[in-house]
Amino acid sequence: MLIPIKTSELTRRLPIITILLMAANMVVFAYQLASGIDTTAMKFGAVPYELIRAVDDPPLFPHSHYLSLLTYMFMHGGFVHIIGNMLFLNTFGPNVEDIMGHTKFLIFYLLCGVVSAVAYILPNFNSAIPLVGASGAIAGVMGAHLRALPGTRIVCLLFFIIRITLPAIVILFPWIILQFYNLGVTGNSNIAWIAHIGGFALGMLLVRKFQSNWFFKDRREESFEEWE
Repeated sequence: MLIPIKTSELTRRLPIITILLMAANMVVFAYQLASGIDTTAMKFGAVPYELIRAVDDPPLFPHSHYLSLLTYMFMHGGFVHIIGNMLFLNTFGPNVEDIMGHTKFLIFYLLCGVVSAVAYILPNFNSAIPLVGASGAIAGVMGAHLRALPGTRIVCLLFFIIRITLPAIVILFPWIILQFYNLGVTGNSNIAWIAHIGGFALGMLLVRKFQSNWFFKDRREESFEEWE
């Protein structure tokens, strides 16, 4: 088992959004533990049956239940779920945030999360099982990293013990192949493989657009242009 833990490459700016996203996920998970993981998952998770039919079964979402397309990505199913997701976000988020800028990275992350949920919901339209987790959004970050920064060095743990450093492509390309394999082998399971694939594909597709200055130009980017 190969576990990415950090990048060995220095970033040009503090990954504020990555840090805030990790903090938000952990705060929400603490709330889940206090309120009940299953209850909060049903209340704030993205339930395909409800979203397709525009209904909201108890426990009721306090606002429009379509907001669950955002809230679901801050819910998690347990300690292993959130720890794994935060490790991947902490590893790949800073580099992608660095090349996009803070605001665009946040928009990109949330967009990948929403689209990955839709990728899961459409083929599972009759399912009453809530989709929860940041995996789809983080898969988008990983897809962006693979396309934009395939050679970035990633520090990993092999079998939880051996520390090795590998290019990002050596980690990310096999990861997405494994998602397709698992989707074909397991079909419907408690892991939304297709959401991972949808987020990853969108991340690869949009990363170049989000690297451009379509939204606004970070004042510090001018001093970075010579690096590119």
